[in-house]
Amino acid sequence: MSTPTRQPSVVYGRPVSTAGVPNIYSGAKVIPWTAPDPGIDNLGINSIDTFAVPGVGEYTVAFDGYVRVVRSQPTSREWFKAEVYTNLIEMKMVGECEELGRITVTLNPECLSAGQIRTPFDPYAGEGPSAKACRMAVGAIFEMPKLGLQLVNKEPIILTIDDVRQIPPAGAPGKGQIYRMLPLHDRRRPDDEPVAYVTSLRFNMGGYLSPEELAAK
Repeated sequence: MSTPTRQPSVVYGRPVSTAGVPNIYSGAKVIPWTAPDPGIDNLGINSIDTFAVPGVGEYTVAFDGYVRVVRSQPTSREWFKAEVYTNLIEMKMVGECEELGRITVTLNPECLSAGQIRTPFDPYAGEGPSAKACRMAVGAIFEMPKLGLQLVNKEPIILTIDDVRQIPPAGAPGKGQIYRMLPLHDRRRPDDEPVAYVTSLRFNMGGYLSPEELAAK
């Protein structure tokens, strides 16, 4: 495992330090409706992404992998009031289709992928504690060796999870908030016209992984 060491040139949110923050793996207990101490969550993830390549076609690819997310100290110990800031510090997802070949998705080290977990201003109605909403703005690299391409998104991919009742929201389904199409650019020529687009992204945040499971991904 590794984490970016250089300062990113694009910052999508509040930085969260990893200094002194413990890694959390499978076996850890997650308590609903509780704002936990800071931690680095080592989680599984899978997604279904759809790519459109102009003049070629549209392809849907299933991905599987892991993410490592560092969480800040909550702003309050009261669930309703607590806000938690997050940084995505490592990601690897792998998928494959016949037309595009093997695709590996990792973090773009030029971007700080950051987010927040908080109670919405229009909290869910009903009795009991209010669920939170989670969002993360992500800069990624899509490596496609079959096509000889490394593609990057210059606009952030906004990953969202609603109805968050525990932190981390393991097992929760989420959605990439993409308006029709998100441009992907050739990393070698980022100012040229887009090479492809992401038109749909749905993901499921998995549970904690063991160090062995993480290494095997």
